[in-house]
Amino acid sequence: MATNPRVPQHKDVPTLVAQRRKKSSAPYVIFGIIAAAILLAAILYFLPHAPVRPNVPSNATVPAQPTGSQAQLSDVRLSPSPVGGQMYIYARLSNAGQTDINGVLVNVTFDDTNGRPLDNVSSSVDSYNNNTAGTLADNPIKAGETRDIRIHIERAPADWNHQVPEIKVQDVTAYGRK
Repeated sequence: MATNPRVPQHKDVPTLVAQRRKKSSAPYVIFGIIAAAILLAAILYFLPHAPVRPNVPSNATVPAQPTGSQAQLSDVRLSPSPVGGQMYIYARLSNAGQTDINGVLVNVTFDDTNGRPLDNVSSSVDSYNNNTAGTLADNPIKAGETRDIRIHIERAPADWNHQVPEIKVQDVTAYGRK
């Protein structure tokens, strides 16, 4: 008797009873879901929490800010450089405010020979003592104190009238009282 090669042998075909005895993988899936949920809960528990917002100060608690009138200049004198158009302006700076000044920015206006504004230059102010310059941030001017200062001008206009230029305090930074 000839056999068909496409028909499987009887012993290779699982019976209905054998198929029902096969174990299901459903418990492993359930255990996997439970394990993933536990890991997720642990990660969320141990993550850093967002900081609590600090109280925002009201307008009444903002300290007094320095103003241009806090820094007052006097005894202004010029010292031009022999080369390159550089110059220094020496003066005395008085702190008329209640806070220590740690920085001043000035606007210097040079006039032409007819007295009309020719050029504006912004420059920071340095503390100057015994032929040594230093920043005001390193050595602030205390409230009520007067100190010699120096303003460095990188390039003065060539056709200015060589008179003392107009100097306006543009910006003042200061430490508040504690």
